[in-house]
Amino acid sequence: MTSPDNSPAPTHTVLLGLLNGLLASESVPEGLIAGEIGWITGSGGVDAAAIPPSLPAANYPAALAQVATATGLLDILTAAGDLPADSALQMRRCLQDAAQRIGRALRRSQAARIHGLYVIIDPEVTGGRDPLSIAQAAINGGARMLQLRDKLRDKGEQLPLATALRDLCAAHDALLIINDHADLAAAIGPEHVGLHVGQTDLPVAEARKILAPGQPLGRSNREIDLIIESQEMGADHVAFGAMYTTTTKQVTRAPQGPARLREARAAAQVPLVAIGGITAANAAPVVEAGADAICVTAAVGSAPEPEAAAAALTAAIRAAGGRV
Repeated sequence: MTSPDNSPAPTHTVLLGLLNGLLASESVPEGLIAGEIGWITGSGGVDAAAIPPSLPAANYPAALAQVATATGLLDILTAAGDLPADSALQMRRCLQDAAQRIGRALRRSQAARIHGLYVIIDPEVTGGRDPLSIAQAAINGGARMLQLRDKLRDKGEQLPLATALRDLCAAHDALLIINDHADLAAAIGPEHVGLHVGQTDLPVAEARKILAPGQPLGRSNREIDLIIESQEMGADHVAFGAMYTTTTKQVTRAPQGPARLREARAAAQVPLVAIGGITAANAAPVVEAGADAICVTAAVGSAPEPEAAAAALTAAIRAAGGRV
């Protein structure tokens, strides 16, 4: 596609520049190589000298943004009939692959954020107080992750709280995890927002189709072999429990305990979250057994002083050698 004076049309040229930038980026997936996009430089009379300077992706989010922009420009060129259908399909698949690979790299880079105190915000476990105030107290007390778990309200009713929790986490460089609802996580993401699913929730592969490529996803596991299964599915972190007797979820099996957590640690190649009945008084054996993060609900949400409870849990994790 060219302009009347035979110079490259702006849309085509910008697309070439974006592709050039992706090729030069350290974040670029191996599949996105010059040979796979060489066809476009021969379309519409554009030569190498017309391609603008490379647009290096300084980080993974920037690389994903370049892929999204390139995909949008590809849509414009395809709709205008300026690209052969087979070439457009090849390029689209290549960009989709780029997004998936860069997304995996971005999620791996975020794995180090999954540590310390992880507090579930459940509107039913607040002692009648505002869930957002519990969340603020948890963050003030040292929580690095929050999860919104609301089993009673519809997603539209959850949205205002979810958005407020996202903003709170963004302000403190913490991570918000949405329980169960991939569409809600996608709606308020992608920055600082991930998803958690259980064994009977949306499968990991299906959830990935809804989430942005860089959004982390965790999965619950009650057995060691399920941890392995979750990793094979592509979960970015795994939860294991219940560690001790818990009152916030109906658990009919005996508690796993720190000994079983050590087995889980040996099987887990991704960050490991321990959950269930953990308090400041019993957190040390869980941390020493290898948990990257400990997840609590009532220990903070039902505490008379949630911030003090969160601070005590954070101190217990630190004293046991955990990263806070």
